[in-house]
Amino acid sequence: MFSGDEHVTELQISFFRSRGRFELDGESFTVEPRGFFKPGADLRKGNTIIARADKSSVTRRRFEISAAGHRLELESRSFFGREYALLVAQQEVGTIQRTGFLGRKCFLEFPDEVPVFLQVFITYLVLVQAKREAAAASSGS
Repeated sequence: MFSGDEHVTELQISFFRSRGRFELDGESFTVEPRGFFKPGADLRKGNTIIARADKSSVTRRRFEISAAGHRLELESRSFFGREYALLVAQQEVGTIQRTGFLGRKCFLEFPDEVPVFLQVFITYLVLVQAKREAAAASSGS
């Protein structure tokens, strides 16, 4: 991930089980997926869960995120899940747009109040959701 021209971190997502990991300022973070029908994920710094995301519906691309006492929502704004909105109290405060051929690159626009570790976690949610949908589409062919 980049902020302007500055490289901030690299989000690595495993092929199997979609576990994620990244480093920020010398600290390691891991993302552990949970659930099957209504998947979610936990963001850990060491052994401590610092953020949690739960998919609020089996059929909708919408996640409820809690971190440090804050409640956020991530909701798809497009039919193909290429654009998401970050909501606080039902007001849009940021966006994520998947770009590139397979949509593995993202353009993030968040206010400064959203910490970088949380921005990376939200990006993970968007990318893994796209991966699940692509797998489901290819298995249905």
